[in-house]
Amino acid sequence: MAISAVAGILKQLKRTHKKLTINPCEISGYPKPTQIIAGDRPDNHWLHYDSKTLPRTKKEWESSCFVEKTHWGYYTWPKNMVVYAGVEEQPKLGRSREDMTEAEQIIFDHFSDPKFVEQLITFLSLEDRKGKDKFNPRRFCLFKGIFRNFDDAFLPVLKPHLERLVADSHESTQRCVAEIIAGLIRGSKHWTFEKVEKLWELLCPLLRTALSNITVETYNDWGACIATSCESRDPRKLHWLFELLLESPLSGEGGSFVDACRLYVLQGGLAQQEWRVPELLHRLLKYLEPKLTQVYKNVRERIGSVLTYIFMIDVSLPNTAPTTSPHVPEFTARILEKLKPLMDVDEEIQNHVMEENGIGEEDERTQGIKLLKTILKWLMASAGRSFSTAVTEQLQLLPLFFKIAPVENDNSYDELKRDAKLCLSLMSQGLLYPHQVPLVLQVLKQTARSSSWHARYTILTYLQTMVFYNLFIFLNNEDAVKDIRWLVISLLEDEQLEVREMAATTLSGLLQCNFLTMDSPMQIHFEQLCKTKLPKKRKRDPGSVGDTIPSAGNIDLPLSPRLECSGNSHASVS
Repeated sequence: MAISAVAGILKQLKRTHKKLTINPCEISGYPKPTQIIAGDRPDNHWLHYDSKTLPRTKKEWESSCFVEKTHWGYYTWPKNMVVYAGVEEQPKLGRSREDMTEAEQIIFDHFSDPKFVEQLITFLSLEDRKGKDKFNPRRFCLFKGIFRNFDDAFLPVLKPHLERLVADSHESTQRCVAEIIAGLIRGSKHWTFEKVEKLWELLCPLLRTALSNITVETYNDWGACIATSCESRDPRKLHWLFELLLESPLSGEGGSFVDACRLYVLQGGLAQQEWRVPELLHRLLKYLEPKLTQVYKNVRERIGSVLTYIFMIDVSLPNTAPTTSPHVPEFTARILEKLKPLMDVDEEIQNHVMEENGIGEEDERTQGIKLLKTILKWLMASAGRSFSTAVTEQLQLLPLFFKIAPVENDNSYDELKRDAKLCLSLMSQGLLYPHQVPLVLQVLKQTARSSSWHARYTILTYLQTMVFYNLFIFLNNEDAVKDIRWLVISLLEDEQLEVREMAATTLSGLLQCNFLTMDSPMQIHFEQLCKTKLPKKRKRDPGSVGDTIPSAGNIDLPLSPRLECSGNSHASVS
C-alpha cells in the first residue's frame, strides 16, 4: 500500500511538459492523402525505425520530432497533432534540493540515503509467494515516477544494487531488477541526450548479464519488463535497446532455453512497435530463416510465435497500402522450395529427427523435416493471432500435411504428426477468399488420387470443416459445389473401408445442411451402383504355394525354450 501511495504522490508532483502542434505532412514532404488509406505511406515513412537516420548525436536528437503514440499516422493523422516541444522549452529536470517543494524534498532525502535505498531494495527483492510472484506494475510505477520527477539524481546510489541484482539468478532478485530497469527506461522519457546516452551505457551491460542469467521462473518478468519499456515509445529513442536485443538471439550460449527466452524478450519489444519497425523485422527474418531447422522443440515453438509477429502487419484489406514489413507470400515461396524433397515423394513421412544436435552433414529429407516442424509451429500460432487468413502460398502446403496427419487420435504419435493434424484443423476453420476456392479444391482432388489412404481419409475431415466455415462462399460458386459433390461421391467407392465410411459421414452432413441435395441425378447414380455386381474374390486353394501359413487350429504352436524348460504346457504364447 505504501508503494502505491508514493507512486500516486509522484504522479501528482509530475510537472507538465510543454507541447506544440505540428503538421506531419510538412515533416514528410508529401501531401496529405486525398482519401483515408491505412498502412505504410510516403507521408508516414518518417516515423519508421531507420538505422541510417537514427539520432546518435545531441544535434540529431534535439532536431528529431519524436511521436510516442504508436497508432498515430498508420490509419490517418489526428486533426490536431501535438508532440512534446524541445528540451530547451521543457521544465528543468536536474534541480537542486532548494528548488523542490516540501513533498519532493522528503522523497529526495530518502532516495539519496544509501542506507534507506539498501533497505528498500532488500525488501523489494524478498520472495513473497514462491512460484506465484510476477512483475509488479505498482513497483514499476514507483521507479518510473522517481526517475521522471528527479532525473538521474538517484542513479549513483542505485547503480551498485543493479549490478548486484542482475548477477543473482534468484527469482525474486531478478524480478526486482526487472521492475527497476523498466521504470528507468520509461522514466527517462524527457531526459537530455547526454543523460540518456549515459543511461544506456549503464543498462546495456546489465541487460546482457540479465538475459544470460534468465531462468524458467524469470523469463516472463523480463518479457514484461521489455514490453512495458517499449509501450507507447518512439522506437528511435530506444535504438540502443533494439540493437542490443538483435545481437545474436540464437547464439547457443546457455542452451536452447536461453535462446528461446532471448527471442521471447525480443518479441515482446517488437510487438509493441507494430508497424513502425519494418527494418528490424526484415533483419530478424533474415537472421532466423537459416535457423528454421532447429532441433529443439522449445526454440521451434518460439520461432513460430516470432514469425507470427513478423508478418502481423502483412494484411490485404480494402483501402490499405502494402506494408514495407516482410510479406508472407515471399517467405512461403522460399519455404516451399526447401520442402520440395518432402513434397515430391508419395510415401508416408516419418519423423526420425531426435531432440539433439546432429553431427556431420544431413540430407535434404532430414533438413526438410526439421524445417517442416518449425513451419507447423508458425502456422498454428498464426491461426489465432494474425489479422488475416492463410495466403494462397500457404495452401500449397496442404498436400504435405495430408500425408503426415494421422487418422486416429492417439497420444503415442510423435510431435510432427500431432502438429500436422492440429494445423489442418485450424486451417480448415479459416476464412477463404473466393479466388482461393479453386486452388483448395484442386489440392483436395489431387490428394484424393494419393496412394495413401490416410491422406484420402484426412481430406474428408478437412472438407467438412472447410465447407461449414465458408458455407456461403461455396454456395455462391456453382462449380465449387459440383467439385465437392464429385469428390465425396467418388470417395464413397474407395477401396479402403475407413475412407468409404468417412465419405458417407461427410455426404450425410452436406445433405443435412442442404449444401447438397438428393436430386434425381444423384439418386440415379446410387441406384446404378446398387445394381452393380462386384466381382467375386477368388478363394485360395489351401494346398497352394501361396498358402504357406497354416491356421492356428491345425498346428501346435512351439513353446519358447524358456517355457519348455519350465515344463509348463499350459503357458500361453503371445
